[in-house]
Amino acid sequence: MAKRYLEGAYARLVGLEKATVLAEHIVAYSYASDYEKILEGLRQNVDDKFEDFDLPSDGRWPRSDDVEYKKDVLRSKILQLIEYLKLMYSASDQIAEIGSVFATIRDNTLRARCGDLLAADEHFERVINQATLVLEERLKSMLPELADSFGLTLVGKAINAEPNKSRIQFSMNAAEQEGFAALFKGLVGAFRNPSHHRFLADVTREQALQICAFIDNMLAALHIARVQEPISTSN
Repeated sequence: MAKRYLEGAYARLVGLEKATVLAEHIVAYSYASDYEKILEGLRQNVDDKFEDFDLPSDGRWPRSDDVEYKKDVLRSKILQLIEYLKLMYSASDQIAEIGSVFATIRDNTLRARCGDLLAADEHFERVINQATLVLEERLKSMLPELADSFGLTLVGKAINAEPNKSRIQFSMNAAEQEGFAALFKGLVGAFRNPSHHRFLADVTREQALQICAFIDNMLAALHIARVQEPISTSN
């Protein structure tokens, strides 16, 4: 039995349950999708069919071109599976904090890229690799002309410490803009580059989650940042 996988799946389920508690009647289908991925991962990694935990198709809630899911149906299955893991596999509430923190991550792409990796048994440097890749791709989506740039070169071209010289402007306050420039350069230099060039065997799940949460905040900052046209050098 993959004990570490069980622990990660349990933690994610607890986090998912907490993330859905405040919804009124329906939730975004991404929550149902997260649950289905957790369930499928358990079936692939644990010698158990986990029968009767599938989400019923009549729980879907079509809304124009979007799809949502009935909160009560989803939460019922989540809670049943949580209790099953506690009873059958002695899953512990001590690891639930990890799932709770992951549930606070707002960026959907980051959640999709890192969720299954955090539930794995090992190799948590892959979380850092994917999270920093999401950050890079977000910069490139804001500045398509930098599609061929990577790492510190990309950050250097996209974010300048001086507000009026930066393609991505976080603040007109010089000190705040300089702070964001330093954060992005430090994040890429300290975490992106090592995780893309070599294995980092000593990264724990907790450390990977902390970095993932920090990158989520950087993505949120990019979401409200201003993209400026490049400064013209012509006379």
